[in-house]
Amino acid sequence: MNKRIYTQLILDTKNDVSKCTSSYIKDIFDVEVKTCDNLIEYAKVIDDAVLHRWFSKHWQNKMKKWKYSGVALIDEVNSLKPRAVLDVGCGYNEFRGKIDNLIGIDPYNKNADINVGIMDYRSTEKFDVILALGSVNFGGRNKIISEFSRMVTMLADGGTMFFRVNPGVQNSAPEARWIEYFPWNVPFIIELASMFNLKVLDIHDDTNQRKYFVYKKK
Repeated sequence: MNKRIYTQLILDTKNDVSKCTSSYIKDIFDVEVKTCDNLIEYAKVIDDAVLHRWFSKHWQNKMKKWKYSGVALIDEVNSLKPRAVLDVGCGYNEFRGKIDNLIGIDPYNKNADINVGIMDYRSTEKFDVILALGSVNFGGRNKIISEFSRMVTMLADGGTMFFRVNPGVQNSAPEARWIEYFPWNVPFIIELASMFNLKVLDIHDDTNQRKYFVYKKK
């Protein structure tokens, strides 16, 4: 759950869900959502609407700006000769046609091969490579671990996962005001490896203070 949004809801409504009117939500968060039964549900649907607005209308990616997690990944991934590659939160699907056997999923961008998030994506096959380049960044620790766990279950034994993450740097654009960025750090990256029995192959500082790291499934 997005704590930034939930806290604002509590402060404004004094925990009275009847005050969560459509006009209030539009004025404060600039989104439209369905009617919910409680503030926790409102926080979740507002969070999703905020992310949808940001990634479908405002966010732009420039693959060439990333030192490790952009164009350089094309040859690195293809050198692994993967049978199947999953790009989680693929955005504009810039690796399509460049990385072999790739499927790009994204709940917000129409350029994805499939418009779905990682928690709702279903596949009978295991992937030799999974990319998560800026997509597992939003919400609290439990949400991050849940999404990470889902990816691990979809990774083939001996498979490789490539990540680019945000260390908690808030975007200054007004449209990103309500986005909650998880503060990734090296201890947490290592903790996840231990938690899910993964080997850390690489950790680097990438462009714009982002962290780039690679796991291998044992």
